[in-house]
Amino acid sequence: MELDTCQETAEAANSSTPKAPAIVDAKVVKRNFFYGVTNGVLYITAETVLDPTLVLVSFLSQLTQSPILLGLVLPIRDGAWSLPQLWVSGFLQNQRHKLTFYRQSSYVRIASWVLLALTMNLVHEPQKLLIAFFTVYILSSLANGLGGLPFLEIVSKTIPSVRRGEFFAWRLGLGGLLGVAGSFFVRWVLDPRSGIVFPYNYGLLASLFCVLATISMIVFYKVEEPLDPVVVQRSSFGEQFRRALVALREDVDYRRYLAMQSSFLMAGSAAPFFAVFLQHELGGSPAMIGVYLAVVTATNLLANIGFGRISGKVGYRKVLILAAIAGTLMSILVLLLSVLAKPMGISTLAASLWLLPVFFLSSIRGTGNGVSSSSLLLGITPEKDRSLYIGFTNTILGGVLLLTGASGLLVNALGYPALFGFTILMHLSALFFVLKIRQKGL
Repeated sequence: MELDTCQETAEAANSSTPKAPAIVDAKVVKRNFFYGVTNGVLYITAETVLDPTLVLVSFLSQLTQSPILLGLVLPIRDGAWSLPQLWVSGFLQNQRHKLTFYRQSSYVRIASWVLLALTMNLVHEPQKLLIAFFTVYILSSLANGLGGLPFLEIVSKTIPSVRRGEFFAWRLGLGGLLGVAGSFFVRWVLDPRSGIVFPYNYGLLASLFCVLATISMIVFYKVEEPLDPVVVQRSSFGEQFRRALVALREDVDYRRYLAMQSSFLMAGSAAPFFAVFLQHELGGSPAMIGVYLAVVTATNLLANIGFGRISGKVGYRKVLILAAIAGTLMSILVLLLSVLAKPMGISTLAASLWLLPVFFLSSIRGTGNGVSSSSLLLGITPEKDRSLYIGFTNTILGGVLLLTGASGLLVNALGYPALFGFTILMHLSALFFVLKIRQKGL
């Protein structure tokens, strides 16, 4: 997701080096499309059964009632994933074959998933389990971040630009279809009547995640990637950071993109608290997690079909505008629930049903952003500096995601309504910045 003296040398090399060869064989493109979509479907399904905002937060709520710790789950996953990527960009821009690095980094990722599953199955003492989980979860999230940049680089080389929105839509849509089945499995596993006691119920979900995610990595190894010419010399983190600051200062659309995505991420800080609010404040049942997962995954499927069809025609900006509007409506609904539930005596059942459209709109918001944000970033970045832009973008957004961990502090200090009101402002901010992006054809 998005110059010192060395830059002039690099730019000279860029001007005299041919661009990376594009894949023109329709059969190869079709095969790459299939493997890329299959990889996404398997990984998204894996993430559904171990969803951070529902499953992992519910798991931790069995160990602690601290909103600060509960609010750290999503920022750790996405923030730690993003942080290594500027460092990775300095190395990756010198590699002609990005898939080699992707494969090597996947071994580290798989090992971290195995360790996470073992931790959730074998550690039983609550305090030790809490400490062990966060330790392994941070390591796993950092390991996952090694694969983000090479993945987008490979996509940019193997999927034609006009089909990238469709590509991400198929990944998210079919992943959502399998995720529907996964959500029913989650509901059964977490239902007390299943007979699977804590922590083995959550440990089983972690083990299934590990298996599905590992298979997804192996599938992506089969993508046929054309070699890059060596266009940029390997750079240190400091050199990459200085070059990125110049790009940030000179590229107005890139600045607006970063501001838009930062606003979206800050707005998403409330998502882990929707179900927690229902359970802690209104006596909601944990079994509703499966219902909400079903709503989210089914909506993902339908939304991705729609967004995949229209994104290449109407442009990625318009899809992001729709996502920001959906997020604003979502935030308004959950704010009203948090303010009115107790004064109006809203029943637990009514409150549980109230959250159904909240999760529907949350899915529209997430799907629209997921289909279009990466495609928009690839569209506004110069080809020769793609690794730099994507690496810097993900590192900066990783820092923003870590800041969203303060959402628990906000709940602690001011209560749930303050957090939900804050998300309204952030969604309106995202809407403002996406409307300001000027580049045509996006």
